[in-house]
Amino acid sequence: MTMLLGRRGLLRAGLAATTLPGLRGMAFADPAARHEVPLLILVFLRGGMDGLHFLSPADDRDFAELRIPALRTAAEGERAGERLDAMPGTDFRLHPEAAALAGIWREGRMAIWPAAGVPQPTRSHFEAQSLMGWGQGRSGETQGRSGWLAAWAEATGGNAPVVALSGQDRTVAELIGAGRGLAVPTLARGLGMPGGEFGAAMLEALHRKARGPLAEAGQAALASLGGLDRLLPRNAAGQVQAYTPANGVDYSPAAEFGRGLATIAQVAKLQPGLTAAAVDLGGWDTHEGQAGRFENRVRILNRGLAALDADLRDLPRRWTVLVTSEFGRRLRANRSGGTDHGRAGTVFAFGGGGRREFGLARHFGAWPGLAGEALEDGADLRVATDYRDAFRQVVAELAPTAPVPFGRG
Repeated sequence: MTMLLGRRGLLRAGLAATTLPGLRGMAFADPAARHEVPLLILVFLRGGMDGLHFLSPADDRDFAELRIPALRTAAEGERAGERLDAMPGTDFRLHPEAAALAGIWREGRMAIWPAAGVPQPTRSHFEAQSLMGWGQGRSGETQGRSGWLAAWAEATGGNAPVVALSGQDRTVAELIGAGRGLAVPTLARGLGMPGGEFGAAMLEALHRKARGPLAEAGQAALASLGGLDRLLPRNAAGQVQAYTPANGVDYSPAAEFGRGLATIAQVAKLQPGLTAAAVDLGGWDTHEGQAGRFENRVRILNRGLAALDADLRDLPRRWTVLVTSEFGRRLRANRSGGTDHGRAGTVFAFGGGGRREFGLARHFGAWPGLAGEALEDGADLRVATDYRDAFRQVVAELAPTAPVPFGRG
């Protein structure tokens, strides 16, 4: 259940987390026994990012023969991609607009799964995103009442007012069901209720003596909003002071995506108990005119994540950014200079903070190749890594003693 709160579109996942099948029966660790609460930030590239354009096997003969040059990242020329030295025998190149991300890889703080996806063959945005949101491999599997990230946050986080945050004006499926979750696109004007103190008092009175799931959701939402709002620095006139990122970071070149990331970083610093956060970057459904559109999306992604990485560099607790899309694109381009829905795509993660190095440094997942016999249905990059296996590795590295989501199978 999701609750809408106020004119700014503040959304709240209303029910306490009902664990996914893979989380049932796991003990909730005592928050006081942990030295730090980890932070996992999910960035979902809605629309199906073309992983083969983002991360190209530049010297692969089959790739060069079957994909037009405009939709490949080359090894040479003015627009040569960023060499990763990820796998012996294949020259993998990140898109030239992803230079900052390539730098994180070279620093040993990134892992990449170049052929990951949902096990169920599907090219439906809705179906693939739903499977990923609920932590499923196939339609019809047992589904809990919480998204996988919400369940993990509830099982991993402490008693903070806000454990899960969507840095936009809606709650993503992965965070639905978080008992202490909010969707907040910006904190620039605070989190006051419509109608000021009178409106807040009315809402509090409305939910105070009520019973049932909706009332509990309202009570928890008001507590989360009020707890976070009280942490915001204000000037003498009571106005919320603008957020100043660390290390001279500027999120504005990443536009709306950057604002969402800045909100997540701000809350992470204000609220050390924030355990999970999510934000979307759309625009990846490139059926036509892909070259220019894709370049712009990669530029925004790179700028936003570079800013977040620099802003969180000195955070005293561990954090990891996990980036995924619902599927990749077809190997062959279509007649409109774009690519149609495919199967496997690129998943990557990077991290920092705390006192440990990123344990998945330079991990590069299975690569099935692009030879005809290796393709799925003779057309698509085959799924060589179940996305859940990649996600498991990420959360296990970030929080080794915490419950691991997703049941096997």
